Amino acid sequence: MKTIKKSTKLLCLSLVVALVLSVFAPTAAIEAQAVRKVTANYNYKKAPAIKVGTTTVTAKPYKSSNLKTKTKTAVSWVKFTAPKAGTYQFTISNYAKKGNSNAVIYGCVTMMTGKNTYAGARYPKSYLSVKTKGGKVNTLYLRSAASYTSSGSVSKYTYLPSRTATVKLKKGQVVYLDFNNSSTITCNVKVKKK
Repeated sequence: MKTIKKSTKLLCLSLVVALVLSVFAPTAAIEAQAVRKVTANYNYKKAPAIKVGTTTVTAKPYKSSNLKTKTKTAVSWVKFTAPKAGTYQFTISNYAKKGNSNAVIYGCVTMMTGKNTYAGARYPKSYLSVKTKGGKVNTLYLRSAASYTSSGSVSKYTYLPSRTATVKLKKGQVVYLDFNNSSTITCNVKVKKK
């Protein structure tokens, strides 16, 4: 009788452990995934996708000698499509010149939404106002003379290690992140649903 009770307890314990693993194992597997890497595109309509999680973005500025047509733009883009309606948090961090994190550069990320219907349009339809510690903005300055609010007069650079923006999105809404920097940079963009 004692052996049957012990076997029953062990069986119940095994079932509880299996249930816990089935609930938490997928989350652990998602967190263990490698960080995605993308290179921002000069054409916002061809912008590579970032997803919920962390993506390392490389963004290159245009050199004036490459600016041959009016359809070109001086900034590069990535895009995020909201998988569900809700509030999303975007954190941009480690905004550094490629190969030299201490280099002094100008840099900011502007958030926009909607496709522009004009042929050859260089920018999405409208700016997206997001909540930050510095108030509601659409451009997140990271390396500039006035990092929280505007580019100001760039005589002395300040550097914010990260910027966080929160915004409500509809299911399927696309957010374009416009990288405007004076040198090729890499940074991490983390997207989280709140």
